Amino acid sequence: MSRDRSGRRTGGRHANGNRAGGGHANDNRQTDGHWIDPDEIGCRLIVRLDAATDLEPLLEIEAIVAFLIEVADEAVARQRVQTAHATGRAALLVDRVDLVRRLGADGVFCNRPSEVAAARRVLDREELIGAAVGATRHDAMVAGEDGADYVLFGTPDSPPPGGIAALVEHVAWWSGVAVLPSIAAGRFTALEVEALAGAGADFILPATDSDPGDLVDLAAALLVAGTEQR
Repeated sequence: MSRDRSGRRTGGRHANGNRAGGGHANDNRQTDGHWIDPDEIGCRLIVRLDAATDLEPLLEIEAIVAFLIEVADEAVARQRVQTAHATGRAALLVDRVDLVRRLGADGVFCNRPSEVAAARRVLDREELIGAAVGATRHDAMVAGEDGADYVLFGTPDSPPPGGIAALVEHVAWWSGVAVLPSIAAGRFTALEVEALAGAGADFILPATDSDPGDLVDLAAALLVAGTEQR
């Protein structure tokens, strides 16, 4: 679930209810949404799926609320979208806005924030758009103005540029100035995940090659962080 800068809920999908507004007569998307509101559940995991990722073990990890799906094969990607939805999770395609409706996905994740405006012209407000902004605050603000529903700070599959302290600072800054959800991406330890959640990160995107055991450990850290914040 995303919010505009006034705090009004605007876009996104919710795991436990219907979105206002209809779908498209020729698409495959369900009427029940699958995006999760971080205000309700606290910071949780999003996992990126490349062609080599085994999806099945990940379905047992309740803290995973969404998948970013790289499309190498449309049939495989469609099946992964359907599996995500069947387990109450969101499914967003990496950089393939053209396939969102054909594959029944919930939206798109843009690796380049400059592509957000074009994606917003293609997708409706109930369809999600995310943008990777690295460590650039200006890009984060522009992506939000261009219609992004969330922004991703950090660099997937590598330690944060400038170290974890710099990433925590970016997340805390965004939490203080914006209402759009944020994702912190990188190769993290459990303690680093706790620090990011404490700074206001809404979601954590771990390294793509994280094994299920690593993700369970990060999920446990998020549970600790959520308990401490209550």
